[in-house]
Amino acid sequence: MNLPFRSLAGLALGLLAPLPVSAGQDAFEVMLGGSRLGRITHAVSGDTRDLTLLLDSTPLGVFDGSYAGRTVTSGALARHSGRTRSTRKSRDLTMTTEAGRLSEVTLAPQEERTSLTAAKAVSGSVNDPVSAFGQLMEADSCPTNLRIYDGRRIGLLDTQEERRDAGRVTCQASYRVIEGPGYLEPLGISKLSVELHYDATVATWQLRQIDARSGPFVLSLAGKEG
Repeated sequence: MNLPFRSLAGLALGLLAPLPVSAGQDAFEVMLGGSRLGRITHAVSGDTRDLTLLLDSTPLGVFDGSYAGRTVTSGALARHSGRTRSTRKSRDLTMTTEAGRLSEVTLAPQEERTSLTAAKAVSGSVNDPVSAFGQLMEADSCPTNLRIYDGRRIGLLDTQEERRDAGRVTCQASYRVIEGPGYLEPLGISKLSVELHYDATVATWQLRQIDARSGPFVLSLAGKEG
């Protein structure tokens, strides 16, 4: 198994443990080099947002796994829970933010904790992974300075260039870990090139595809054409 594939498959779980919405459900196929690895499903019902990832078709099942995240908002409060299961490890996360500021966080098992697994260690406004994906789904502009916290690290998604063509918008962005460890320790992968593709013919943009690049490999989340 080559290193770039391992990095991308691990990041698919890591980024979510650590991407026109109405009360309903949207699904994206997870693809690598033309091969399907699994599916991501995003759903909203009232103040509850759910995000699930199932990797069930990785080569030889080596990186199969699942993530189930839920965020419930009430005014300025957002309560998040996330459950990650894979062939490598399990992780359970809960956190509460108020007006974007982290007030509570728990992460199990103990060995998964880092120096950032404490509310007092995290400064500034952050988004849990489900809320961050929701922002991408409901965007009407390319993301800038989107800080994502997964209980172990803070990542920053930021757009460097916006391209428009015949009602489509491509946001050329970078994702980088700005605090905490990189992914797939001890490799410490801390940066990805990201492209977000939107149908922008309506007031609320519709997310069509996300491409995340590590070296020559591109991991894609591809939705259905409307």
